[in-house]
Amino acid sequence: MRCLRPDLLLALLLPLAASAAPPQGEVTVTADRAEFRQQDGIGIYEGNAELVQGNRRVNAERIELRLKDGALQRVEATGTPVRLREGDALDARGRTLIYDVAAQTITLTEDAYIRHEGRTFEGASVLYDLGTRNVEASGGGDQRVRLVIPAGDTQGSSGDNTPTEEGTQ
Repeated sequence: MRCLRPDLLLALLLPLAASAAPPQGEVTVTADRAEFRQQDGIGIYEGNAELVQGNRRVNAERIELRLKDGALQRVEATGTPVRLREGDALDARGRTLIYDVAAQTITLTEDAYIRHEGRTFEGASVLYDLGTRNVEASGGGDQRVRLVIPAGDTQGSSGDNTPTEEGTQ
């Protein structure tokens, strides 16, 4: 079954616009199954779930939207992997994606990877702050944090874009 719930999806995707130019066009969601618990403020999309708005796309096996008083609070997506893409500007993946609307953060866990503005960050967990564009990566077990800076960025870059030892920028 394919489901379209533009009011919930629009609430999900509009706050992400802080990370790049806002995408244009309608919001579409498709999945094999959907469940809405209106009293609890929960929408669950399962089976090849996909959210699309303009050039922004989220693919996951399961996407859960949590609302309070009609406003989106949290998005949880799981998959192998979950993918968030916005044209060529942003590519992110992990087995779990959590979007905290109030904090304006996206946290990817389990083999997390974010490529933004040409730089890549990898680790067991990667947190991306949409407001500040800061990235925090942490390792876990045998997995270490990895940061790749393109060659052009290593010469003459300003202090604002220099990563710290903790893997933040």
